[in-house]
Amino acid sequence: MNHMYKVLKKDGSIQDFDWKKVISGVLNSGASQEEADKVASDVELWLSTAVDDGIVKSNDLHIKVLETLRSVNPVAAGKFEEYRKPDPQ
Repeated sequence: MNHMYKVLKKDGSIQDFDWKKVISGVLNSGASQEEADKVASDVELWLSTAVDDGIVKSNDLHIKVLETLRSVNPVAAGKFEEYRKPDPQ
């Protein structure tokens, strides 16, 4: 099921989707490895149904990670949300 997805960044650039970034962001928010793995697998399942052309907007991806994390660890989700980089002006 491991498709290659691309992420459309806010600046218009496209990068390869990197699971390690999702997992490290979740872990850095205080979630456990098990919770991070669950978030990653739920997000992968969502990507397989939500993304037709293999490209996902970074904001949509962030929202999905946050929603999923909120269901497994609300405290970590709050930290994940606070950590979000501000939009460039």
